[in-house]
Amino acid sequence: MADSNQNEMVKQYDELICKLPGVLNSSVVFSDRGLSEIHVLADDSRAPKQIARDIQSAISAQYGTNIDHKLISIAQIPAQNPSCSRTRLIFEEINISKNKERSCATVTLTDGEHSFSGTASALNDRLEVNKMICQATLGAVENYMKEAVQLSVADVKMFDLSGEKAIAVCVAVKSRGQVERLIGSSFQGDDAGMAVVKATLDALNRRIATA
Repeated sequence: MADSNQNEMVKQYDELICKLPGVLNSSVVFSDRGLSEIHVLADDSRAPKQIARDIQSAISAQYGTNIDHKLISIAQIPAQNPSCSRTRLIFEEINISKNKERSCATVTLTDGEHSFSGTASALNDRLEVNKMICQATLGAVENYMKEAVQLSVADVKMFDLSGEKAIAVCVAVKSRGQVERLIGSSFQGDDAGMAVVKATLDALNRRIATA
C-alpha cells in the first residue's frame, strides 16, 4: 500500500472509530500486510467487548473489511460524570433454535440506546433449557457491564403461586474475589422463556443500575 493511500486510510479509520459511543481517541496502524493494530482510548461508560464489536461492525459496514478482535486494544479512563447511575436493562428479543438433541438460545437486552446479546446451549430438557435461557441472559448482561464480573446460573425453579405458574432463578455473581447469590422471579404467563429472562433481570437489575 502506497504511503499516501495508507495515511488516508488511517485518517478515515480514526475518524470513523472516534464517532462511536464512548471512544475518546483512536490510533490505527497499518503494516505491509494491511491493518495490523487498532488502539483505542475510551471512557468507562461501555464494556470493552461492546466497543470492540462496534469497531468491527463499523469498519465492516463502511469499508467491507472484517477485523479480527485480537487487533483491537482498548484502554479506559473514568467517564466525566461517573456519579450517573446506569439505566436498567430491559428485554428486547429471544431466539431459540433446536435440533434433535440440543437447543440454542440468544437473548438480546437493551438499555434504551444499545443492544447487548448473549448465547448459550443445552440438552433438550425443560429444566436445562430454562437454565440455558438464564445463562444467555447473563451473557448479555456481562457484555453490558463495564466491571469484571462473572455470572452463572445457580438454579432455576418452576412453582405454583396463588394459582399461577411462576419461575424463580438464583444467580451467582463473582466480583473482586467474592461470590454472592441473587434471586429473582416472574410469573410464567404464556411464554416460559420470556419469564426466565424477566426473572433473571429481576435478580440483577438493581445491582446493574447502581454498579
